[in-house]
Amino acid sequence: MSYLESLGVNSNNVSLFTQQHNSLSDSSRVDMEVYVDLLNQGAELTENSLFGFELGKHIQAKDYGVLGYLVESCENLAQAISALTRFDALVADIGTTHVFFEPEDTRVEWIPKSPDCKQMVLRNTTAWIATVFKILGAACRLNAVTFTFPLSNLEKDMLKQWCNCEVIDSATANAIIFPKHLLQIPFTSENKAMFSALVKVSEEELTKCREDKRRSHYNPLIKGTSEDISHNVIALLKANPTLKDCNQGRVASALFISPRTLQRKLRQSGTSFQHILDTERKARLDNLLKRHSIADTADLLGFKEQSSFNHAFKKWFSTTPLKYKKQLGSKQ
Repeated sequence: MSYLESLGVNSNNVSLFTQQHNSLSDSSRVDMEVYVDLLNQGAELTENSLFGFELGKHIQAKDYGVLGYLVESCENLAQAISALTRFDALVADIGTTHVFFEPEDTRVEWIPKSPDCKQMVLRNTTAWIATVFKILGAACRLNAVTFTFPLSNLEKDMLKQWCNCEVIDSATANAIIFPKHLLQIPFTSENKAMFSALVKVSEEELTKCREDKRRSHYNPLIKGTSEDISHNVIALLKANPTLKDCNQGRVASALFISPRTLQRKLRQSGTSFQHILDTERKARLDNLLKRHSIADTADLLGFKEQSSFNHAFKKWFSTTPLKYKKQLGSKQ
């Protein structure tokens, strides 16, 4: 929806389509049929038969929630593919992924659950490739991308130019084929602590999702109790090596909810994002001050200005960071 609006598509057309399928909020999943309809509507409104491809190129890690940050924290592509195939249903339970390891190549195949799949497959395939391109950079060279549906010569040329590899249509499977050695190239964004914490969160969410499916005939958004949410927020903050940019918006997107919903759920459990963040800041304080300057400590704790750090410090300990740092030194 945001992408359509960014293209200047008449918002009345977009909002009217939304109203036809009830309100799409962060409290309920979008049915797969609605999602497919919306992708097809996007193709019609933009008069672009490769709408799913264009949309996929703009997907960012935050759009995948926890899974996006989990993939970025992986050791390498092999670990990332394992995470994607295990937890992809947390983002969208609209297809099944299979990975085949051949002597020289690796083949990732995706089988959609909807027969009307062109835009959906284009979007998912492109988003996967775009994510790997971003992480591996120039080292990423694909062998081929295949689609089960027909493409015009112009469409294939556009896809070839972006994918920088052979594009095959009317194939037996939707697949991304790449050299096997890419699996072991280290990710520069690797973060073992973050990976472990996010796997734990994802396993919990996957279990809840399966329980919800057994209890109903529809797929509601994975809901945790307020207590669960606070535990997940704490886990995400602890997993970060620094608290830079660990704001409420980013954490909320990682948990598949809006900042307002996160705020409400935390309030229901008797806490707040600011309280949890400040608690984590204080837990790291002594160790940071022993090894860094006051200015660097403020930065690593996520304060944009040292004056803000000084103000918060005075509120926490009724003293200044300088006096506190000197006291720490005298205790060593």
